[in-house]
Amino acid sequence: MTGRVMSALRLRSLHVALLAALLLTIGGTQASAEPSQSDFKIAWSACEKSPQTQCGTLKVPIDWSKPSGATISLAIARRPAKNPQQRVGTLFFNPGGPGDGAAKYVADPEIFFSPTLIERFDLVGMDPRGMENSSQVRCTVPVITPETTLFPKTEQQFQQLLKHNREVGLNCLDKAGELVRHMDTVSVARDHEALRLALGENKINWLGVSYGTQLAANYAQLYPTRTRAMVLDAPLEHSLPEVHQLATEIIAAEDSFNRFADWCPTQETCALRGQDVRAVFDHLVQQADQNPIRVEGALRPVTGEDIRMGTKGLLRFKEPSIYGPDLSWAGLSRALQKAIDGDASAFAVGPAGQPQYFIQGLLANACLDYAPQVHTYAEMQQRLELGRQLAPHLQGASETWQALFCIDWPVKPVNPPKTLNVRGVPALLIHAAHDPSDSYTWAHGLAAQIDGSALLTRTGDGHTSIFTSDCAKSAMDAFLIERRSEANSICEG
Repeated sequence: MTGRVMSALRLRSLHVALLAALLLTIGGTQASAEPSQSDFKIAWSACEKSPQTQCGTLKVPIDWSKPSGATISLAIARRPAKNPQQRVGTLFFNPGGPGDGAAKYVADPEIFFSPTLIERFDLVGMDPRGMENSSQVRCTVPVITPETTLFPKTEQQFQQLLKHNREVGLNCLDKAGELVRHMDTVSVARDHEALRLALGENKINWLGVSYGTQLAANYAQLYPTRTRAMVLDAPLEHSLPEVHQLATEIIAAEDSFNRFADWCPTQETCALRGQDVRAVFDHLVQQADQNPIRVEGALRPVTGEDIRMGTKGLLRFKEPSIYGPDLSWAGLSRALQKAIDGDASAFAVGPAGQPQYFIQGLLANACLDYAPQVHTYAEMQQRLELGRQLAPHLQGASETWQALFCIDWPVKPVNPPKTLNVRGVPALLIHAAHDPSDSYTWAHGLAAQIDGSALLTRTGDGHTSIFTSDCAKSAMDAFLIERRSEANSICEG
């Protein structure tokens, strides 16, 4: 009897030990090996083109579950608060993409940030892993080739897309190694925690734009006690089934196109003034599909698909912004008129022979965060019909449609869509009602995952508000300083 009792006690002890080991492992990183400030250092020096900004490099593990393993280098920029006496704290910034580096924005803050933020916060930006001046994903097989189509019309074209996707992924694994397995947003969030430790800050603030909202929200989920406040501009909801996310974004892009088509005929700045813009656009797309438009130096002649995908990008800003006059509705009208006249360079893919590092890094990140729900050509046909029914003009052209590049990607998603439960973090979400890139519904979906969050609706057009709306910028500044806002408020325009 005693032997049986002792055996049972040993078995119970073993169960307790195993349970303890499981509890010590959180998100693939053992709590006993949680990093500390002494693990991360940044040697600062004046940035070459911005002496008032400090530039440095931070080394972090490629795989956060192996903190003592191989490392990568991350490019960092810090602009100390202009008014140290009124300094609120450190503000992490991510401009979106995914793939856009934040360091260059911080190095030139007067263009991108309000005077209030420059005065009151240390502005800190990181080029995410795999991107810009951080350790890059550099592959030699291009993502986009002369034959590439995301709207395959035949079984053969669909199978070729899958075959090429896998070739790209395997080539990236060969050239960039383990980094390709650890480009997900949670890993990038952990990189920012290492940055916080290196800075010696007890808490940080977040200003995330577009994809940067997904990054900031994941950071707050992981490190709520380290997040003082966050502003999320044009939120991305990373909790929907892929087809649901795609459908809402298709509708948002088509809504913006229709608003552009209604705006254009009466505007002096519209190159298509006085015309039926929808009919003109549809005819141009049809003609380009039948007879692609040659552009000197481009990777391939411009097709109707290229025009539709290019148009959704040019819808992002109604008025000219910091990105220049061509990225605006007036710029889109000029691009369309030039294409009608035979110059489709605004929609060209390429140039030929140019490395595609940006899109390769973007895919390495996106394919670990998303799993396309398309596996067969029959399912692809359903997807094409979804695009046609929801968007007669753009026919599905949208950011999420590009996730089709992830079908048959050789690394399975490690951070697939999931519902967050962020608590104890003051948050303000800002979203335009007519955003062509991120559906307005996503802001409400993400707000429901951040307890106590406030939502500001901008009634106008365009993707993001930080560069286009004085009302939204004032709300951002006030919230980051005071951490208070009305639960639901409105910005005109």
